[in-house]
Amino acid sequence: MEIVQSALRTLLRTEVGAEFYSVPQKYIVGLEPDLIEDFDKGRALLSSFLAFSKDGDGDKPSLGQFQSGSMAPFLDQMKMYASLFAAETGMTLDDLGFTTENPSSEEAIKASHENLRLTARRAQQTFGTGFLNAGYLAACVRDSYSYERYAFADVLPSWYPIFEPDAAALGVIGDAVLKINQASDGFMGARNIRALTGMRSDAEEKS
Repeated sequence: MEIVQSALRTLLRTEVGAEFYSVPQKYIVGLEPDLIEDFDKGRALLSSFLAFSKDGDGDKPSLGQFQSGSMAPFLDQMKMYASLFAAETGMTLDDLGFTTENPSSEEAIKASHENLRLTARRAQQTFGTGFLNAGYLAACVRDSYSYERYAFADVLPSWYPIFEPDAAALGVIGDAVLKINQASDGFMGARNIRALTGMRSDAEEKS
């Protein structure tokens, strides 16, 4: 939350800096003192044409403009906070909208999200225990009977894959399943394949 608050403050500074960036400061040198008091700054800011006459000595005022501040430091600071946020959450800069390089392959994307995958896997284990406890209590309330805990020892939560496999990954999984079943007949069935791919077979749908 501290990183998010810092990024929000940077965003507010960006809004303020954008106003000065879009309307840079200008100056006039050599304007007569009598004209300075009557000079309309608002009209000079909005007008597309200004006229200045020479003074009594024949000198004319010179106009200039200060260099406007750059917006690049604000963008760099936002990217810095995005990097810190990505490090805390296991995400990448691409996930946060900062493109860092050309599109990567599926393996490269998975490798960059390895920390996030491990976090999701640990979350599944934690949530699975909570769901099992909720189911145990629900069964006890439903049947008005205090079941023993070991009665639910064989219940395992089923999760979809953290990364949805593409066509190439499905081909690799298919080859692995074939080789495993050749080594141990029937070891990889519909349940294990569904855990790896997240897909349910047509035979299961019909049954």
